[in-house]
Order: sequence, then C-alpha cells, then structure tokens
Amino acid sequence: MNNLSSNQNLRIRILFGCGGTGGHIFPAIALAQEFKKLGNEVIFIGNRGGMEEHIVQEEGFPFRAIKVQKLYRKFNPANLLFPFRLASSWLESKKIMKDFKPDAVICTGGFVSGPVGLASIIMKIPLYLHESNSYPGLTTKFLAPHSRITFTVYDKTKSFLKKSRVQKVGVPLAEKKEKATLSSLTEIGLNPEKTVILVTGGSQGSQAINSVIAETLPQIIKRDWQLIWQTGKQGYSNYANKFSNLSGVYIFDFSPLLSSFYRFATLAITRAGAITIAELEANAVPAILIPLPTAAENHQFYNAREQEKKGVAILLPQAELNTQTLLNAMDKILNNYDFYKNNLESLPPNTAKQDIIQAILKDLGKE
Repeated sequence: MNNLSSNQNLRIRILFGCGGTGGHIFPAIALAQEFKKLGNEVIFIGNRGGMEEHIVQEEGFPFRAIKVQKLYRKFNPANLLFPFRLASSWLESKKIMKDFKPDAVICTGGFVSGPVGLASIIMKIPLYLHESNSYPGLTTKFLAPHSRITFTVYDKTKSFLKKSRVQKVGVPLAEKKEKATLSSLTEIGLNPEKTVILVTGGSQGSQAINSVIAETLPQIIKRDWQLIWQTGKQGYSNYANKFSNLSGVYIFDFSPLLSSFYRFATLAITRAGAITIAELEANAVPAILIPLPTAAENHQFYNAREQEKKGVAILLPQAELNTQTLLNAMDKILNNYDFYKNNLESLPPNTAKQDIIQAILKDLGKE
C-alpha cells in the first residue's frame, strides 16, 4: 500500500450518497474523514429526515437533503409513489451535482444511493460503490455495472456482480469521537479475571435476543461468567429491575462506552450487521451471530455465514435461538477459544479506507 502523504496537495471534490442504516452511513463517514484529512472537499446527499441527516451533520460535513421513496418488495401502497419520488430525487441530486461539481461520486448502499448514483451516471461523473454486505442490495446490483469500481468486503459478493469491476477491501471504520472510555472492568463492577460476554442487539436492542438472555442468565451466572448487556431502550426498565442488582451483570440501554466494551469482551452475542462484524474483527472478539430475519434481502444471514466459514463466529438463526442452543454455541467457542481467537488475529489489518482512497485517486489519475 502506498503512503497517502504523497497526495496531500490534492484538491478534489467528493460527493457521497448514503442512508437508511448505519451499515451504509458509517463507511461513508470513514471515507469522508480520510478524504478531508487530505485537504479534499466533501459533501453528502441523504434522505430528508433520515438518520443520516443527523449523523452526517454531527460529524461536521455539509449535508444536502433529498426526498427518497423506498421500494418495498411486497405490495405496499407506498410503491405507487416510487416512480415519482425517484424522478424528483434524481432531479434534486442532479441539481446538487451541478452546483457542487464533484470529481467523483461515492455511494455506499441503501435506497438513497439509487437517485444519487443514477444522476452521476447520466452526468458522466465517475461513480464508485462500496457494498458492506456479503449479498449486495438491489441498488448496488443496479448501479454496479456502471461504476468505475465496486468495493466489497467478501469474496462471495463478486459472484453477484459479474458485469462489474470489483475490488475486495473490507469495511471502512470511522474514527470515533469517544465521549467516554473504559480503562478497567472494575469501573462497571466486573472482575477482569473472569469471562465477559457482551450482548448487543444494535442501538435499538433486540427483543428476541433479550428474552433468551433473560432465560439463560441463571446458567450464565452459575458458570461464573459475566455479562455486559445492552438491551436497547425498549424493555430496559423491565430487565434492569430484574437483573441489575445481580453480581457479574452490567445492564444498560445504550452507552457511549459501547466501543470500549468490545475491547474487554471474551465473546459477543450480537446481530450480523456489517459494522458490528467489522468492530468484532478489529477487536478480535469471537461471536455468536444472530441475523436479523427482517434485514433487507436477508443480508445479515449471508454475512454471518461468511464469518462462520472464516472460523471467527458461529451462525445461530433466530428461529433456532433458545437457552440450550445459545449455551451450546457459547460452550463451543469457549472450549475452542484458541481456534477462534487465532483466526481473528490472523486476519489482515483493516486498511479499507486507505485502500479505497488509493484506488479512487489512481483511477482518477490523481496520483
């Protein structure tokens, strides 16, 4: 990998199209941070009122809002509006591009990427894509044949994008502005010498995971394991009232310390979103991955299956989740801990954002 310092004097304009979920937004944030470090100009296009609007502006990047309509796979009256919203959001994107005059457009998935990518194709602005999931979304599959490069995380993804120029790189991880850090488990009442299980169902929590954890907790305590348990806001008071006084259990709805918890976890029980998987790999934490069944195109299942093939996680479908299957999976990881840990530690370092920027600059003829 070349040193990016040779590009410090570049001044190019990059426009990002992203939105919908953190798996689409945070890789774009990571790339934008790196481009900005090099002195380049960056703006974002996202859905008006979408979570990206708050996140992007909180990170200090200019944000331009368009109104995008999601296309539902099953019949939904809202689909009748889709052609009109697509046309209007494409026109809005086109106007933003005419004003900003980007040298390149980067889309990281989600339905917001559709009109943004389409506008860049029609305006003949170089388009680049990043797909975090093993199974690419509809938007990526539509745009990829027209992109200069489609960056992926898994080898398997290439088989779904046969007419596209594909480069495997990994998930770009954004620099975190940690408001708080954890220096020792003793700060949250846990013993640094004991096994620590991190449970998280995403920022909203997972009722399916929470209910099984609650049922399994007596066995976890009996085995002298400890629990860091993120419940999400829904149901937090119920679980906290029942379990927060138990020794060896730290329970919370959401916390700015979450990224610190990965560093102290022996193993994790979690969903299989792209960013979560990247965090697990970055911190070398073996995991039991319980894919969200309602995730678009069941992409979390395919993500988890790929992680299981790599020998760094166990796939446990939500339909099969109960106390016994969960305990069996936990025992399997802990009884073969060196196997999982060595596989994680043997993974190459995550240089995705640097690799993507190098590839884009080279493709644009800027290095």
